[in-house]
Amino acid sequence: MDNIVFTSQEELYKRILPALKSKKKVLHKEGFKSISEKDIWDYLRFNKWQKSHSLELCDMVDDILNTENVLIMEYYHNIHMPHDVVLEEIDLPKLKS
Repeated sequence: MDNIVFTSQEELYKRILPALKSKKKVLHKEGFKSISEKDIWDYLRFNKWQKSHSLELCDMVDDILNTENVLIMEYYHNIHMPHDVVLEEIDLPKLKS
């Protein structure tokens, strides 16, 4: 069997995009509607795959589909939400007494 060789990250991304879309659907069903395929890709790229060597495509797809959703959501929150926001500054709905 011939090994698949990717010449760029973009080519690899396109190849695993169906798995990323599947994970995004799962996240959206669980209420994480703002997560994109790129957010999932970035989380795994920076937090799991960067430390790995000789990754196989099947391992990457497995990582995409089986990473805990809360880990991806925490990554998204840390990247996209301002860290210095004070809760009082956020316009939250008021509780009825």
